[in-house]
Amino acid sequence: MRAELISADTAGVFHGEGAFWDADAERIRFVDMLRGDVMTLEGDLLSRRHVSEVAAVIRSRRQGGHVIATERGFTLVDDDFSSIQEIAVFDATDVRMNEGGCDAAGRFFCGSMAYDARTGGGRLYRLDPDLSVHVALESVTIPNGLVWDAAGTTAFHADTTEGRIWAYDYDPSTGGFGERRPFMAFDGARGLPDGMTIDTEGGLWVAMWGGGAVHRYDATGALDEVVELPVTNVTSCAFGGPERRTLYITTSRQDLETPEQHAGGLFAVATGTTGAPVHEFAG
Repeated sequence: MRAELISADTAGVFHGEGAFWDADAERIRFVDMLRGDVMTLEGDLLSRRHVSEVAAVIRSRRQGGHVIATERGFTLVDDDFSSIQEIAVFDATDVRMNEGGCDAAGRFFCGSMAYDARTGGGRLYRLDPDLSVHVALESVTIPNGLVWDAAGTTAFHADTTEGRIWAYDYDPSTGGFGERRPFMAFDGARGLPDGMTIDTEGGLWVAMWGGGAVHRYDATGALDEVVELPVTNVTSCAFGGPERRTLYITTSRQDLETPEQHAGGLFAVATGTTGAPVHEFAG
């Protein structure tokens, strides 16, 4: 399969990330992470809403509005993206939030990373519905693509620098991570794992940073589908649209030695596969 550009990049996205189908608004959103903006596709053009110095992840809230992981914490916003409440997580200025998602119980997770990407410089944080913050994992480097299987008892989490996707035992009653095992390992020849999404058959769709593609791996870890893109740095993917059968894909201009015409653009492809539901934050 080959993805097609669906956004005329008049908004000048630098580092697109965190693709998210907003079911209530029936539109795709993502972030221009390092500019602190939420992007929304309207027709074939992107609108931009500045929310913070960094905008890492966005999810809907069950009671309306959204939750956004910002540079060093979380922000609750209303439907117009006006801030309702800010929740500080850490004070360090050399660390920022990077990527995450919600489990079926409505807990919101986001991983942090050091700006210099030093090994083990980040953590995975959990924001509970009562707005308390907890450390879920220690010593991550570039955390990406957190998704759960249909049973909610296995969490898949990528560490881009390590070139690994880990499968963790997960306790859906507590939000706790248990023992981990390697699900996939990458040597970088075809890129490294960035953002991920999962379909209703348990297939992982993995954005390949530096690889110009999204790969689908079945439940056994076998590569069975490749979506090609005309840009090198592919950052995240999310199912959306009617019946969640369109895969939306974000890209980035970051770290490119040679400029690429459509880097930063939003792409899409009809997969013939149904994406798993995306959970809302319960807080």
